[in-house]
Amino acid sequence: MIKKLTSLLCASLMAVICSCGGGNEIEVPPPIEKTAVDETGDNGNGGGGDNNGGGQATSGTLCTDIGQTPIVLSYFTEYNEKLPDPTIVTHINYAHGRFKNPKTGDGGIVITESKQVPISKVIALKEKNPKLKVMVMIGGWGGHADGFSMMAKDPKKRTEFCHSVHENIKKFKLDGVDIDWEYPTQSADNETGCDPNDTKNFNLVLKELRDTLGTSKIISFASSSSAKYVDWGTAMKYLDYVNVMTYDMGAAPNGHNSPLHKSAMFNQRSWDESIEAHVKGGVPKNRQVMGIPCYGKSKKNPTDSEKIFEYSVKFYEIADILNKGTYRGKALVRPVSRRWEPTSKVPYLVDGAGVNVLSYDDVESVTAKGEYIKAGGELGAMFWEYRYDDSNNSLIKAVVKALYGKESVIQ
Repeated sequence: MIKKLTSLLCASLMAVICSCGGGNEIEVPPPIEKTAVDETGDNGNGGGGDNNGGGQATSGTLCTDIGQTPIVLSYFTEYNEKLPDPTIVTHINYAHGRFKNPKTGDGGIVITESKQVPISKVIALKEKNPKLKVMVMIGGWGGHADGFSMMAKDPKKRTEFCHSVHENIKKFKLDGVDIDWEYPTQSADNETGCDPNDTKNFNLVLKELRDTLGTSKIISFASSSSAKYVDWGTAMKYLDYVNVMTYDMGAAPNGHNSPLHKSAMFNQRSWDESIEAHVKGGVPKNRQVMGIPCYGKSKKNPTDSEKIFEYSVKFYEIADILNKGTYRGKALVRPVSRRWEPTSKVPYLVDGAGVNVLSYDDVESVTAKGEYIKAGGELGAMFWEYRYDDSNNSLIKAVVKALYGKESVIQ
């Protein structure tokens, strides 16, 4: 216990002596030498954490305030040029946080901010929605996850990573962190480093991260829809909730991007199967935040004769496709029309031959997903990503209306 509390005290001392520096990036010096401390109890906020995230997790291993529920969360990347609407989201995951040295996993993390919408402006949205929670998302797909495996296997790098996350949270006045390691033990697109011990090492990261941040900050994880790669029984001791990526589960012509139920057309994973896989692994439904894509998927690497769209089609592009017969300002190479798959409850576009050329989500399918969450007891919904919705935020508002009965989360 003394050794554990000693490590925790170092986290608090680092909060005092580490300089936050200037600009949008922060470098964290090596941890200071540990000294013994006496055991202490709860510090008065009900969870052992303090108001700036540096407290000791002595009376619990989860955040004492994860924010408003049902959760309506949107990822918000540095590519956004406009502020998000704080009346339609309860949580924002600001991306991206990256490893300073992705190939070695040391040096801590850096956060890339949007020039038009820096984190400070997003935090200021709390004036309109005081319950809003803003976290930093670290990682991503492929090479964006480089650094995790190298960091997780090395005790010194783990400590450096945890302190760096802590310092960035303090600097930007954030409410927590979302870990997007895609995926432990796997190399995404043969870009990401991996190790057979990643799953075990990931638990060591989560434990130290919780010890460092205390219980006043949120820790979440973006999980594969398969529920693989993580020892959930251990991980859920430190994770507040899991953002389940129930998208990219299929693509035209032989799949749906995000089917609610097993498709009558295609043999592929669905929302309900993903939820049950996580429950079986050890993630209760009420700690699952289900993923909704603001984009569709066409055929990957089509021939010239097959190609109508790029592989990923943003939702805001759908209106022109259906109403004007145009795509990115040009006439479609051949007409398409919308169809509805009643079993999986998702739309798709077909060409004149009836071939599925785009699987996507619209207001009808997203409403069905919101109603499913409300009836099933999942924690909420999350969107990738905010800028792909249309100018009216039709997809996000549809989920809000299904969960809250109105197009606003403000109570």
